[in-house]
Amino acid sequence: MACTVGFLGRIFEAHNMVREANEKQAAAEKTLKESQMKVDVLTAEVAALKTLVLTSTPSSPNPHLHPQICKDDSGMTIFTKKHRRSPSHYNLKYGRENSPPGSPVKDATLAGNPEIEVESREGMEVDPVFHKEFLEWRKNPVIDKADPFVNRIFREDITMCLDFSNRELLERVVKAVEDGSVLVESVGDKTKVIFPKTCALLQVPRLCFYRMSVGDADSWYSISQICRNRIIAVCDFLNYLKYIQRGLVKSCAHDVYWEIIRLRRNMSLARLGLDIAS
Repeated sequence: MACTVGFLGRIFEAHNMVREANEKQAAAEKTLKESQMKVDVLTAEVAALKTLVLTSTPSSPNPHLHPQICKDDSGMTIFTKKHRRSPSHYNLKYGRENSPPGSPVKDATLAGNPEIEVESREGMEVDPVFHKEFLEWRKNPVIDKADPFVNRIFREDITMCLDFSNRELLERVVKAVEDGSVLVESVGDKTKVIFPKTCALLQVPRLCFYRMSVGDADSWYSISQICRNRIIAVCDFLNYLKYIQRGLVKSCAHDVYWEIIRLRRNMSLARLGLDIAS
């Protein structure tokens, strides 16, 4: 009798061991399956992002991507945009406004002969002097103020757009904008209760819903809406030139020229205190 009880005990213990082993195997298989599903999801997301990036152009950008890829007359491939805590750090995505795409036939003609004047659009005329400087610069796109094209934009747009009363802080802002280290972000709602503040750049009492850092993460400056818009507009423009310089913009001269005009227009609007998205 005692032997029978002992034998049954061993059988029961063996069953328990088999059951525990099966439970562990099932748990391991479940974990493996979940991991594989996560990998599949991530793979699909990566593929979707690649598709979005590859179908984005300056003429028809994906406004939520930064940077983005487009093509130009040379047939090379590159990125074009930006966003944020990315090199731009301006809480604004380059390409918020879509530019109308150019005609494929006209684009092909312009790509084959870049000296042909870019067609004027309704209500807009091409500046032949600036257009010639643009074509020359595009052959060797460098961000050098000695270049006639770049010099004109700094003289007519960027310098005026970043002309603030606080001259000491202005020098740091200009440097930070040019090297891409400026950071502009909106302040929290709890902070807004202590308004009004004095705009650090204009040095006048203004409601400052934004704060700015120019390279030093521990130093923040309260700035007004108009200052924020001016800085954003300049950063958007310089980013676009940098993307062209790096070979990330592959659009034809026709589209690139009008995108540059649109970004120059935004700098003028921001300087005047107007909505740059209008």
